[in-house]
Amino acid sequence: MAATEQRPLKVLNAALATSLRDFNAAARHLQAKGVRLLQILPTENRLVISPEDGERLQRERLTEGYQRHGSAGSTRYTVLFEGVTIEWRTPISYRDFQTIH
Repeated sequence: MAATEQRPLKVLNAALATSLRDFNAAARHLQAKGVRLLQILPTENRLVISPEDGERLQRERLTEGYQRHGSAGSTRYTVLFEGVTIEWRTPISYRDFQTIH
């Protein structure tokens, strides 16, 4: 049986709608600055970008909360941009290791 009157489907509550609006605004701002978004993860409030773009944002002082996380094969960097977590990874290369003689 079909309902006789149509009701709008409301999926987002006010807090989630505000969070998503801010996330989209930050993503658009990055794209306007020429940053290529490699992964868009709105449920995690996170965007993944290239190492070159991440370093450029750092040089231009557009981010805050810089963190570096080393792992077996790469280093992951995270910063905040307009309340959104921005992440990029760089591979660990031979020159990253210092040999002690």
